[in-house]
Amino acid sequence: STSYIDSNCLARDAKQVTVTMASEGTKIPVTIITGFLGAGKTTLVNHILRGNHGLKIAVIENEFGAVSIDEALVSENIKEKEDIISMDNGCVCCTVRGDLVRALLQLKDRAKTFDAVIIETTGLADPAPVAFTFFINPEIAEHYRIDSILCLADAKHVAMHMEEEKPDGAVNEAVQQVAFADRILLNKIDLVTESEIEELLKTLKAVNASADVIKTTNSVVDLNVVLGVNSFSLEKTLETDPSFLDENKENKHNLTGVSSVGIAVEGELDFAAMNEFMMNLLQSNAANMYRSKGVLCFEGQGDAKFVFQGVHEQINFGPAASSWAEGEPRVNRMVFIGRNLNRKELEDGFHGCLAKKN
Repeated sequence: STSYIDSNCLARDAKQVTVTMASEGTKIPVTIITGFLGAGKTTLVNHILRGNHGLKIAVIENEFGAVSIDEALVSENIKEKEDIISMDNGCVCCTVRGDLVRALLQLKDRAKTFDAVIIETTGLADPAPVAFTFFINPEIAEHYRIDSILCLADAKHVAMHMEEEKPDGAVNEAVQQVAFADRILLNKIDLVTESEIEELLKTLKAVNASADVIKTTNSVVDLNVVLGVNSFSLEKTLETDPSFLDENKENKHNLTGVSSVGIAVEGELDFAAMNEFMMNLLQSNAANMYRSKGVLCFEGQGDAKFVFQGVHEQINFGPAASSWAEGEPRVNRMVFIGRNLNRKELEDGFHGCLAKKN
């Protein structure tokens, strides 16, 4: 069974730490494709569908507007018409989240099985509520897992969109999309110079230091780096690049106040202290805390390794697929991505969760 823990109570006692989660390997992997209008999302979906991968892929399309153009463009490359579901009565992040749930359940109940699902969001979508769906709906979480959140960034225009000033309290969707991504495709690099690309890479890394950035033209990319990558898992990210937390110590760019803070602390954590730290943090700062994720070691839990995933105040927490290896340093790693983050407070708070040695 899958464990769901809300922001009001991460866990009532240490016994809940040992909950067993549904086997991730049996769930259908979902790739969420985000990116501002015109970044190349539909082109990428078509590239994936034409790929020589032998996978049965279902596509959920979302367009903002009454006329569904993208569905027609994608339908040309999908083998059976029923494998594409279009939601065109609103943006997936607000009015049609219920439709997203129904679409996923509809796919699940079909006799035909799928190897993967791709959700292409409208360019105006904030990815947080889309990801929420996989945390808060038990039936969805039982059958699907997020494989990756992929952001298409238009090299020619993304900086302009990210710097756009929004009315007080409004979300800059372009910044949110970059902040939530596990992988960023910097597309249309043929339209900019090498020096512009270098500046763009700094800008993207300032907002999201942990995401891989892959440079592309016409959304053409090796499918092995976008499908079946399990990059939504911080655990997997650390396996691929154990040092990625080291690079975000100094962020010179501070785009609309969004940044990432990575913290590594060796030792065992006190569960009650960690529980209180995260509860207080999320209750006071949920709107500004876009993503939080971590790999953790708790006192009294033996070799069990724990994975923490948060999207705003929604939390998913449980044992990792693998345990701490013999001789492996017990390094707790957390990444916080959000607006107006206070690095010192986060570092002090996280360090304060270490178990006190008698």
